[in-house]
Amino acid sequence: MPDVAAGSVDPVLIEEFGPLELWTATVTPVRGARRAGRERLGRLSGSFRAAERIRERGGRLLDVAYPTFERQTGLDPTVPPTALERDAREVVVTGALMSTHPVDDVRLAVLAEVGVPLTALDAAATSGPWRLTTTHGEPYRDGTPTTPGDLVVMDAHGPVAPVMGDPPGRLAAGPRSRAVVLYAVRVPGMASWEVSEAVWRAANYLAET
Repeated sequence: MPDVAAGSVDPVLIEEFGPLELWTATVTPVRGARRAGRERLGRLSGSFRAAERIRERGGRLLDVAYPTFERQTGLDPTVPPTALERDAREVVVTGALMSTHPVDDVRLAVLAEVGVPLTALDAAATSGPWRLTTTHGEPYRDGTPTTPGDLVVMDAHGPVAPVMGDPPGRLAAGPRSRAVVLYAVRVPGMASWEVSEAVWRAANYLAET
């Protein structure tokens, strides 16, 4: 069973934004994860009424605490910062949560189930310990530039992803990733157990046979 662990958070961010936490898990997807992901999204499409939830939450699937945090950090909460969530809006048209590959399927399932956005990194391209902090202008691990003061998740060697948004380039987990680092940020308004359990749930989905 994958272990869920807490990363570190810059105390300055906690002072500015409130009780932020970073929860992570590393998992190797099993062979049957693709089929299980398709079946899970099929069940959720019928039982969770994702299209209605998106309409009720202003075009978003996630818990309302996250758009509030996005607004605090200068993002537009009406514009989803990840490709996964932008694609999820298709459920309003199609009535179904669409399957792509195992990693994104579990992220989408957890988003629909509990409203927590998860990020997935390729474990071969990143390495902990993990930290929530701001940059001094150093680039992401793949060379993509940042701006001083950007809120990011860092690994042992530098920034790997914005706090709210997709990891750049080769750092993101994809269908060929042999091992995946999943993480989620607890923001004010979310209980710590809700976010850590969301990470555990996604890791368990990928690891279960």
